[in-house]
Amino acid sequence: MAWPNPARPGEPADPRPWHWAARIEDIGGTPLPIGWNGALGQWMVWDGSAMAPAEAARRFTYLGPCLTPAETGAEIAQAREAAQEPRGLAALAASAVPPPPPAMMFRKDAIRNYLLIFAGTLTIVLFLAEWIVSPK
Repeated sequence: MAWPNPARPGEPADPRPWHWAARIEDIGGTPLPIGWNGALGQWMVWDGSAMAPAEAARRFTYLGPCLTPAETGAEIAQAREAAQEPRGLAALAASAVPPPPPAMMFRKDAIRNYLLIFAGTLTIVLFLAEWIVSPK
């Protein structure tokens, strides 16, 4: 499933030594690093065992090659460029968030109100319990 070349399942498109894969039965798709030995045409798994490409195609979903540090740095720089804050009129338009409707309350305010109501109710109940139980 999801191997780069459907004609060669279990083989990566890139001759890099490390690739990301996920177990097929893993619903969350947790990435696991597995090693590709191009000379032998087999995968090396984290427990040290070798696996044929056909078996890897049955057990894993291919996620992609592991990036080198230079490629990772380039990806981070590209993401930072894309995430630059807008300037000028674009920044003004982005910051113009309308106020919430009058009937709407922010979550932190709602939590504070519920805690104050609980504390007041607890105080009144304790006061009334002491007043009822105390001898007259």
